[in-house]
Amino acid sequence: MKASSIAYSIYMIFSILFSFMVASLIPIFLWMVFYENIDRVIDGIGWPFVNFEQLIYDIFGHLLPQFAFDRFWFLICLVPMTLICYGFFLGFLVAMFKLSRRGIPFLEDGYYPMDTEQWLLYEYYEIYYIMLPYFAWFFSVFLDTKPRHTLFGAKIGKNTVVGSGRLFNPERTEIGDDCFFGYDAIISGHVYEGDRLYLQKVKIGNNVTVGANAVILAGAVIGDNVIVGANSVVPKNREIPSDTIWVHGKAIPRRSRTIQPTDTGVIKEPSAMEEQQELIDEDLAEIDAEEI
Repeated sequence: MKASSIAYSIYMIFSILFSFMVASLIPIFLWMVFYENIDRVIDGIGWPFVNFEQLIYDIFGHLLPQFAFDRFWFLICLVPMTLICYGFFLGFLVAMFKLSRRGIPFLEDGYYPMDTEQWLLYEYYEIYYIMLPYFAWFFSVFLDTKPRHTLFGAKIGKNTVVGSGRLFNPERTEIGDDCFFGYDAIISGHVYEGDRLYLQKVKIGNNVTVGANAVILAGAVIGDNVIVGANSVVPKNREIPSDTIWVHGKAIPRRSRTIQPTDTGVIKEPSAMEEQQELIDEDLAEIDAEEI
């Protein structure tokens, strides 16, 4: 292994440890301040907090240890305050991970031999993005979605719902407006081919629906108003034209659909939905005919 590879390995390990250390300093400080002062502050307010504490003491005083009343408000507020401190920790951790990531060289699009320093650098560059969800815990429902992807370089348009879709390489992902990704849909900006690693940006247009468990590989370019069928694979460097349905390895033209919403965004007349469903049924019938 080259000396530079060893140096990058050491840098990655220490940068992660240092990130945890720095990210935990302020949350720990806040938690200690909370522990030391919360009871004094709330008791100083007086009514109705003092009355509530006295009521609990009168009812449960013979069952609970004295510590429960010496630190009464600390125990009452323990869970929400811990979550607040953990939120600060995650915020600082994201910032430190992004900063640490800059110390790893970014590989340009193209082919790279595996088991080389370039391949190792690629793995190191992605590890900060990959590790973050494991520490998101309670906040994963908020963080492990669009915010996480955009924080690490993905370009995602407005009204696009990534949801439980997965982006393997956010820095090589560009998604337009009004897109939707089904469960476990994957966008990968890298492909392993034999002894080579291929890196290329994935570009997805506007109003694209990607079905559950679909896989979009490196270099794919998808136009506007496209449906990628569930369990489908879009091969690397494949271009899918606009206004098509990609299923079974083929792009089948689809009809343009325009549904006029009201000012509140709700479809005005039921007939519009019925017309939409008829068009979908006709498209599916054409797909079945093509397969036969």
